[in-house]
Amino acid sequence: MFENLDGVPNSADSFLWADFAELRAVLHPDKAFSRGDLASIATRSTDIGRTMEGENAEDAEDIEAEPLRKPKFNYESKWKDIIDFIETRSNRIGAAYPFEVSEDRDTIQLVADRSTWGRRTYLALLLAASLRHIKRTRHHELTRAFEETCLAVFEKLMPIGAEIRATWAAGGAEAPYRGTLYQKMLLVANDLRVKPNFEEDDFKANDTGDGGIDLLAWHPMSDEQPGIPIAFAQCGCSRDDWRFKQLEASPAKHYSHLPVQHPWATYYFMPLDLRKSNGRWAYASDIGQAIIVDRLRLIRLMEQYNLAANAPAPQILDDALAAAIA
Repeated sequence: MFENLDGVPNSADSFLWADFAELRAVLHPDKAFSRGDLASIATRSTDIGRTMEGENAEDAEDIEAEPLRKPKFNYESKWKDIIDFIETRSNRIGAAYPFEVSEDRDTIQLVADRSTWGRRTYLALLLAASLRHIKRTRHHELTRAFEETCLAVFEKLMPIGAEIRATWAAGGAEAPYRGTLYQKMLLVANDLRVKPNFEEDDFKANDTGDGGIDLLAWHPMSDEQPGIPIAFAQCGCSRDDWRFKQLEASPAKHYSHLPVQHPWATYYFMPLDLRKSNGRWAYASDIGQAIIVDRLRLIRLMEQYNLAANAPAPQILDDALAAAIA
Protein backbone atom coordinates (compact mmCIF):
# COMPACT_ATOMS: atom_id res chain seq x y z
CA MET A 1 0.00 0.00 0.00
CA PHE A 2 2.83 2.42 0.87
CA GLU A 3 6.26 2.57 -0.72
CA ASN A 4 9.43 4.62 -1.00
CA LEU A 5 8.99 5.85 2.57
CA ASP A 6 12.67 6.76 2.85
CA GLY A 7 12.37 8.83 -0.33
CA VAL A 8 12.83 12.32 1.05
CA PRO A 9 11.79 15.34 -1.05
CA ASN A 10 14.26 16.21 -3.78
CA SER A 11 13.92 19.93 -3.11
CA ALA A 12 14.50 22.15 -0.11
CA ASP A 13 10.86 23.26 0.15
CA SER A 14 9.75 23.25 3.78
CA PHE A 15 6.11 22.49 2.92
CA LEU A 16 7.17 19.24 1.22
CA TRP A 17 9.48 18.20 4.06
CA ALA A 18 6.71 18.90 6.57
CA ASP A 19 4.36 16.67 4.55
CA PHE A 20 7.00 13.93 4.52
CA ALA A 21 7.40 14.09 8.31
CA GLU A 22 3.63 14.13 8.87
CA LEU A 23 3.09 11.11 6.61
CA ARG A 24 5.78 9.16 8.45
CA ALA A 25 4.12 10.05 11.75
CA VAL A 26 0.75 8.77 10.49
CA LEU A 27 2.23 5.43 9.43
CA HIS A 28 4.53 4.85 12.44
CA PRO A 29 3.44 2.35 15.14
CA ASP A 30 3.68 5.14 17.73
CA LYS A 31 1.96 7.65 15.41
CA ALA A 32 5.00 9.89 15.77
CA PHE A 33 8.09 10.95 13.85
CA SER A 34 11.21 12.16 15.61
CA ARG A 35 14.52 13.85 15.02
CA GLY A 36 16.12 10.43 15.48
CA ASP A 37 13.88 8.91 12.81
CA LEU A 38 15.01 11.57 10.36
CA ALA A 39 18.63 10.92 11.31
CA SER A 40 18.15 7.22 10.59
CA ILE A 41 16.74 8.00 7.16
CA ALA A 42 19.70 10.27 6.47
CA THR A 43 22.09 7.48 7.46
CA ARG A 44 20.34 4.95 5.22
CA SER A 45 20.45 7.31 2.27
CA THR A 46 23.31 7.15 -0.18
CA ASP A 47 24.51 10.02 -2.27
CA ILE A 48 27.31 9.31 -4.71
CA GLY A 49 26.42 11.86 -7.30
CA ARG A 50 22.97 13.34 -6.99
CA THR A 51 22.67 16.27 -4.62
CA MET A 52 19.55 17.97 -3.47
CA GLU A 53 18.78 21.28 -5.07
CA GLY A 54 20.37 24.07 -3.09
CA GLU A 55 22.17 21.81 -0.62
CA ASN A 56 25.66 20.23 -0.53
CA ALA A 57 26.32 21.16 -4.16
CA GLU A 58 30.03 21.48 -3.42
CA ASP A 59 30.22 17.76 -2.69
CA ALA A 60 29.32 16.82 -6.27
CA GLU A 61 32.88 17.34 -7.54
CA ASP A 62 34.32 14.98 -4.94
CA ILE A 63 32.34 11.89 -5.89
CA GLU A 64 35.30 9.97 -7.27
CA ALA A 65 37.39 10.75 -4.21
CA GLU A 66 34.65 9.85 -1.74
CA PRO A 67 32.42 7.03 -3.00
CA LEU A 68 31.02 6.60 0.52
CA ARG A 69 27.59 6.38 2.07
CA LYS A 70 26.59 9.80 3.28
CA PRO A 71 23.37 11.65 3.95
CA LYS A 72 21.72 13.63 1.18
CA PHE A 73 20.86 16.31 3.70
CA ASN A 74 21.92 17.69 7.04
CA TYR A 75 19.26 16.17 9.28
CA GLU A 76 19.83 18.62 12.15
CA SER A 77 19.20 21.75 10.08
CA LYS A 78 16.45 20.01 8.13
CA TRP A 79 14.69 18.98 11.33
CA LYS A 80 14.74 22.57 12.55
CA ASP A 81 13.22 23.70 9.24
CA ILE A 82 10.51 21.05 9.51
CA ILE A 83 9.56 21.94 13.07
CA ASP A 84 9.59 25.68 12.39
CA PHE A 85 7.32 25.19 9.39
CA ILE A 86 4.97 22.79 11.18
CA GLU A 87 4.48 25.28 14.01
CA THR A 88 3.47 28.01 11.55
CA ARG A 89 1.30 25.52 9.64
CA SER A 90 -0.45 24.53 12.87
CA ASN A 91 -1.27 28.17 13.55
CA ARG A 92 -2.71 28.62 10.06
CA ILE A 93 -4.76 25.43 9.99
CA GLY A 94 -6.07 25.78 13.54
CA ALA A 95 -8.27 23.10 15.13
CA ALA A 96 -8.23 20.97 11.97
CA TYR A 97 -4.49 20.38 12.31
CA PRO A 98 -4.00 16.78 13.55
CA PHE A 99 -0.40 16.95 14.78
CA GLU A 100 1.41 18.46 17.72
CA VAL A 101 5.07 19.15 18.46
CA SER A 102 6.63 17.93 21.70
CA GLU A 103 7.92 20.50 24.18
CA ASP A 104 11.53 19.62 23.41
CA ARG A 105 10.74 19.97 19.66
CA ASP A 106 12.17 16.51 19.03
CA THR A 107 8.94 14.76 17.98
CA ILE A 108 5.90 15.29 15.78
CA GLN A 109 2.94 13.40 17.23
CA LEU A 110 -0.42 12.58 15.67
CA VAL A 111 -3.04 13.77 18.15
CA ALA A 112 -5.12 11.16 19.95
CA ASP A 113 -8.43 12.58 18.72
CA ARG A 114 -8.25 12.43 14.94
CA SER A 115 -11.96 11.71 14.46
CA THR A 116 -13.11 15.27 13.77
CA TRP A 117 -14.04 15.96 10.17
CA GLY A 118 -11.47 18.75 9.96
CA ARG A 119 -8.59 16.55 11.06
CA ARG A 120 -9.69 13.68 8.85
CA THR A 121 -9.96 16.11 5.95
CA TYR A 122 -6.43 17.34 6.61
CA LEU A 123 -5.11 13.76 6.70
CA ALA A 124 -6.94 12.80 3.50
CA LEU A 125 -5.47 15.84 1.74
CA LEU A 126 -2.03 14.95 3.10
CA LEU A 127 -2.35 11.48 1.56
CA ALA A 128 -3.58 12.92 -1.74
CA ALA A 129 -0.50 15.15 -1.80
CA SER A 130 1.75 12.13 -1.10
CA LEU A 131 0.97 9.88 -4.07
CA ARG A 132 4.67 9.21 -4.67
CA HIS A 133 4.63 7.20 -1.43
CA ILE A 134 1.45 5.27 -2.26
CA LYS A 135 1.13 2.32 -4.61
CA ARG A 136 -0.55 3.22 -7.88
CA THR A 137 -3.36 0.71 -7.31
CA ARG A 138 -4.64 2.94 -4.48
CA HIS A 139 -4.31 6.29 -6.23
CA HIS A 140 -7.80 6.37 -7.72
CA GLU A 141 -9.67 6.28 -4.41
CA LEU A 142 -7.63 9.24 -3.17
CA THR A 143 -7.92 11.30 -6.33
CA ARG A 144 -11.65 10.68 -6.71
CA ALA A 145 -12.33 11.57 -3.06
CA PHE A 146 -10.28 14.73 -3.58
CA GLU A 147 -12.22 15.64 -6.73
CA GLU A 148 -15.55 15.15 -4.97
CA THR A 149 -14.47 17.45 -2.14
CA CYS A 150 -13.32 20.04 -4.68
CA LEU A 151 -16.72 19.83 -6.37
CA ALA A 152 -18.49 20.60 -3.08
CA VAL A 153 -16.28 23.66 -2.51
CA PHE A 154 -16.53 24.76 -6.15
CA GLU A 155 -20.33 24.70 -5.90
CA LYS A 156 -20.21 27.07 -2.94
CA LEU A 157 -17.90 29.47 -4.75
CA MET A 158 -20.35 29.83 -7.64
CA PRO A 159 -23.27 32.31 -7.58
CA ILE A 160 -26.74 31.18 -6.58
CA GLY A 161 -28.51 29.78 -9.62
CA ALA A 162 -25.36 28.53 -11.34
CA GLU A 163 -25.40 25.27 -13.29
CA ILE A 164 -22.51 23.06 -12.16
CA ARG A 165 -21.11 19.93 -13.77
CA ALA A 166 -18.39 17.47 -12.82
CA THR A 167 -16.71 16.68 -16.12
CA TRP A 168 -13.78 14.58 -14.94
CA ALA A 169 -12.78 11.46 -16.85
CA ALA A 170 -14.21 8.04 -15.91
CA GLY A 171 -17.33 9.65 -14.47
CA GLY A 172 -19.41 6.60 -15.32
CA ALA A 173 -23.17 6.58 -15.78
CA GLU A 174 -23.59 9.78 -13.75
CA ALA A 175 -21.27 11.79 -16.01
CA PRO A 176 -23.15 14.71 -17.63
CA TYR A 177 -20.96 14.54 -20.74
CA ARG A 178 -20.25 11.14 -22.26
CA GLY A 179 -18.61 9.75 -25.35
CA THR A 180 -15.39 10.84 -26.97
CA LEU A 181 -13.69 14.09 -26.04
CA TYR A 182 -14.98 15.60 -29.28
CA GLN A 183 -18.56 14.65 -28.37
CA LYS A 184 -18.11 15.97 -24.84
CA MET A 185 -16.76 19.30 -26.06
CA LEU A 186 -19.74 19.70 -28.40
CA LEU A 187 -22.03 19.30 -25.39
CA VAL A 188 -19.97 21.78 -23.38
CA ALA A 189 -20.15 24.30 -26.22
CA ASN A 190 -23.92 23.91 -26.34
CA ASP A 191 -24.25 24.53 -22.60
CA LEU A 192 -22.01 27.59 -22.84
CA ARG A 193 -24.01 28.98 -25.78
CA VAL A 194 -21.01 29.23 -28.05
CA LYS A 195 -20.43 28.04 -31.61
CA PRO A 196 -17.65 25.43 -31.39
CA ASN A 197 -14.55 26.16 -33.41
CA PHE A 198 -13.20 22.64 -33.86
CA GLU A 199 -13.60 19.51 -35.96
CA GLU A 200 -13.66 15.88 -34.93
CA ASP A 201 -10.22 15.20 -36.38
CA ASP A 202 -8.76 17.93 -34.15
CA PHE A 203 -8.91 15.36 -31.34
CA LYS A 204 -7.19 12.04 -30.94
CA ALA A 205 -9.37 9.18 -32.10
CA ASN A 206 -11.20 7.45 -29.24
CA ASP A 207 -9.99 10.01 -26.69
CA THR A 208 -12.53 9.87 -23.85
CA GLY A 209 -10.67 12.17 -21.45
CA ASP A 210 -11.82 15.44 -19.94
CA GLY A 211 -9.64 17.80 -21.98
CA GLY A 212 -8.22 19.28 -18.80
CA ILE A 213 -11.60 20.43 -17.48
CA ASP A 214 -12.70 18.65 -14.29
CA LEU A 215 -15.40 21.07 -13.12
CA LEU A 216 -17.57 23.46 -15.09
CA ALA A 217 -20.08 26.11 -14.04
CA TRP A 218 -22.15 28.77 -15.74
CA HIS A 219 -25.02 31.03 -14.77
CA PRO A 220 -27.91 31.00 -17.29
CA MET A 221 -28.79 34.65 -16.55
CA SER A 222 -32.52 33.93 -16.92
CA ASP A 223 -32.42 33.86 -20.73
CA GLU A 224 -30.89 31.95 -23.63
CA GLN A 225 -28.47 34.57 -24.94
CA PRO A 226 -24.67 34.31 -25.05
CA GLY A 227 -22.52 36.29 -22.67
CA ILE A 228 -22.87 34.45 -19.37
CA PRO A 229 -20.62 34.01 -16.29
CA ILE A 230 -18.53 30.84 -16.65
CA ALA A 231 -15.92 29.04 -14.54
CA PHE A 232 -13.71 26.05 -15.35
CA ALA A 233 -11.65 24.10 -12.83
CA GLN A 234 -8.93 21.49 -12.88
CA CYS A 235 -8.12 19.27 -9.88
CA GLY A 236 -4.61 17.88 -9.55
CA CYS A 237 -2.64 16.00 -6.91
CA SER A 238 0.79 16.12 -8.54
CA ARG A 239 3.55 17.65 -6.47
CA ASP A 240 5.23 19.21 -9.51
CA ASP A 241 2.82 19.22 -12.46
CA TRP A 242 0.64 21.98 -11.03
CA ARG A 243 2.92 24.50 -12.71
CA PHE A 244 1.41 23.67 -16.10
CA LYS A 245 -1.80 21.89 -15.07
CA GLN A 246 -3.08 25.08 -13.42
CA LEU A 247 -3.79 26.40 -16.94
CA GLU A 248 -5.26 23.18 -18.37
CA ALA A 249 -8.76 24.62 -17.93
CA SER A 250 -7.87 28.19 -18.85
CA PRO A 251 -8.83 30.33 -21.86
CA ALA A 252 -5.17 30.13 -22.87
CA LYS A 253 -5.83 26.49 -23.83
CA HIS A 254 -9.51 26.40 -24.77
CA TYR A 255 -10.62 29.86 -25.93
CA SER A 256 -9.63 29.30 -29.57
CA HIS A 257 -12.13 26.45 -29.90
CA LEU A 258 -14.67 27.74 -27.35
CA PRO A 259 -14.74 31.46 -28.28
CA VAL A 260 -17.28 32.60 -25.71
CA GLN A 261 -18.33 36.23 -25.49
CA HIS A 262 -16.52 36.71 -22.17
CA PRO A 263 -13.57 34.55 -20.95
CA TRP A 264 -14.20 32.31 -17.97
CA ALA A 265 -12.60 32.23 -14.53
CA THR A 266 -10.05 29.43 -14.05
CA TYR A 267 -9.60 27.51 -10.79
CA TYR A 268 -6.95 24.99 -9.86
CA PHE A 269 -7.54 22.76 -6.82
CA MET A 270 -4.59 21.02 -5.17
CA PRO A 271 -4.08 19.05 -1.92
CA LEU A 272 -0.64 20.62 -1.44
CA ASP A 273 -0.20 23.27 1.24
CA LEU A 274 1.50 25.59 -1.24
CA ARG A 275 2.80 28.03 1.36
CA LYS A 276 5.98 29.48 2.70
CA SER A 277 6.53 29.86 6.44
CA ASN A 278 5.14 33.40 6.33
CA GLY A 279 1.89 32.16 4.79
CA ARG A 280 2.54 33.59 1.34
CA TRP A 281 2.40 31.44 -1.77
CA ALA A 282 5.39 29.22 -2.43
CA TYR A 283 6.55 29.65 -6.01
CA ALA A 284 4.35 32.70 -6.50
CA SER A 285 6.26 33.50 -9.69
CA ASP A 286 5.01 30.21 -11.19
CA ILE A 287 1.34 30.96 -10.55
CA GLY A 288 -0.39 32.10 -13.71
CA GLN A 289 -3.90 33.30 -14.47
CA ALA A 290 -5.61 30.76 -12.25
CA ILE A 291 -7.24 30.92 -8.84
CA ILE A 292 -5.29 28.46 -6.69
CA VAL A 293 -7.25 26.57 -4.04
CA ASP A 294 -4.71 24.70 -1.93
CA ARG A 295 -4.98 22.64 1.27
CA LEU A 296 -5.35 25.67 3.53
CA ARG A 297 -8.02 27.30 1.38
CA LEU A 298 -9.92 24.03 1.02
CA ILE A 299 -10.08 23.46 4.77
CA ARG A 300 -11.03 27.07 5.53
CA LEU A 301 -13.69 27.11 2.81
CA MET A 302 -15.13 23.83 4.06
CA GLU A 303 -15.36 25.37 7.52
CA GLN A 304 -16.91 28.57 6.14
CA TYR A 305 -19.59 26.72 4.17
CA ASN A 306 -20.26 23.94 6.71
CA LEU A 307 -19.17 21.16 4.37
CA ALA A 308 -18.37 18.55 7.02
CA ALA A 309 -20.61 16.07 5.19
CA ASN A 310 -18.43 16.46 2.10
CA ALA A 311 -15.15 15.68 3.87
CA PRO A 312 -13.08 13.16 1.88
CA ALA A 313 -13.28 9.69 3.40
CA PRO A 314 -11.29 7.23 1.26
CA GLN A 315 -10.73 3.77 2.75
CA ILE A 316 -6.98 4.29 2.46
CA LEU A 317 -7.21 6.95 5.18
CA ASP A 318 -8.35 4.38 7.74
CA ASP A 319 -5.77 1.93 6.39
CA ALA A 320 -3.04 4.52 6.91
CA LEU A 321 -4.18 5.25 10.46
CA ALA A 322 -4.12 1.52 11.20
CA ALA A 323 -0.65 1.05 9.69
CA ALA A 324 2.43 0.33 11.78
CA ILE A 325 5.44 1.08 9.61
CA ALA A 326 8.56 2.21 11.43
